[in-house]
Amino acid sequence: MRVRSSHLMNLLSGCLLLLWSAAIYAGDPAAPVAPARDHASAAELPSFKPGLWEYRRILKTAQSPNPQASTIRKCADPSTEMREKTEALKKKGCQFEAVKRDANRYASSWTCPAPSGLVKFRSVVIVRDSSGYEDLSEIHTAQHVTQQSIAATRVGDCPASGGAPMSPNPRPLPHP
Repeated sequence: MRVRSSHLMNLLSGCLLLLWSAAIYAGDPAAPVAPARDHASAAELPSFKPGLWEYRRILKTAQSPNPQASTIRKCADPSTEMREKTEALKKKGCQFEAVKRDANRYASSWTCPAPSGLVKFRSVVIVRDSSGYEDLSEIHTAQHVTQQSIAATRVGDCPASGGAPMSPNPRPLPHP
C-alpha cells in the first residue's frame, strides 16, 4: 500500500519542531544556549524563549519541480512543543536515537511506523541562540525522499490578546 501525500504531509506537519528528538530537557525556557561540548558528543538540547515565533519552511520533493515555501507566525514555547511532540510520537511507536552535538549543530534521527513501512527522519538543527535556529531535515519513505529546511526566529512577545493564531502564507518559490 502506498503512503498517501496527505498522510506524509501530516507526518511532516507533526514533526515541524520535533527534529530535536528524545534529548530535550525540561530546563528553563529562557536559559541561554549552553557552551559548546566535545566534538560530536551526546547532547541535551538548549531551551528556547517562549513568545511570537516565525517559522519559514522550504519543502522539496521529487514529485514537485518547484520547492514549496511557507511562513507561519504563532505564539509558541518551542521547547515545550518539541518535548510534547516527541512524547506523542513515542506513544505511536517511533524509535529515537540520541541527539549528537558538534558545537552549535545537533544531529538527530528516528523512525516511525507507517502503513507502507518505516518512515526514517534525519535532521541537523543549527542553533543561533535561545531565540532562533535552523532545521535541515530529510524524510525517507519507501516511495520517496523529502527535504525541508525551517528557519525559526523569535520575533517578539505574544500580543496581549491571548496569542497569535497560526498564520500560514504558502507560496511557491521561483523556478531556478
